[in-house]
Amino acid sequence: MLASLKRSFSLLISEDLRWYVLGPLLINITLFSVLGIYIFSWIPDWVHAAQGVFPEWLAWLSWLVAPLVILAVVVIGISTFNILGNIIAAPLNAFLSEKVEQLELGDQYQAPDDRTLFEEAVHAVIREFRKLLYYLPRFLVVLIISFIPGVNLVAPFLWFAFGAWLMAFQYFDYPLDNRRYDFAASKRWIHARPVRTLSFGSVTSVLFMIPGVNLFMMPLCVVWATLIWVEESK
Repeated sequence: MLASLKRSFSLLISEDLRWYVLGPLLINITLFSVLGIYIFSWIPDWVHAAQGVFPEWLAWLSWLVAPLVILAVVVIGISTFNILGNIIAAPLNAFLSEKVEQLELGDQYQAPDDRTLFEEAVHAVIREFRKLLYYLPRFLVVLIISFIPGVNLVAPFLWFAFGAWLMAFQYFDYPLDNRRYDFAASKRWIHARPVRTLSFGSVTSVLFMIPGVNLFMMPLCVVWATLIWVEESK
């Protein structure tokens, strides 16, 4: 996987993908900047509220709260960014994924059934809302756990695992959808590869936390997920 990640960085700055990357990149930078400032402003209030959960005799554990809350807020922020950003950029990400597959397969590439630009845009947005319906019940479960005293100590780790899974599901679906996998078939493909899915999602979640790198993460994730898909399809 790391070899394909390195290849993804090379493709991201190549002339072949320049115009395919530009749209998702601009959306990524704008949305991440706005959401980042807004969401991270919550951290002091969330830390204070979480510290108030501890009874007096457990006050000595309050030092654990700040790093766990920061981790949870970061993961929630990344998850929110991915959901909103990919709804907006879905058609552009689909075209980017298709171009990467075409570059990697060369003469072996077989174009999927044609859709008009309008059909592709409508289909991509509808697909994103289907993903949202898939995410919401799982999001609510983790959210409820976050408010259960004692149990909520593991909540930041659940948020990270949830965010990693969401990240992988979001970006692997682009090449799968381009190959005309319906939503149920796409879920089966992803669920059948839990180790690869969580590895991809965990690495990309960590990269999202690196200032500067996170500005390029949406197109990078599309490229990397597509390269992994090409490897699997071979």
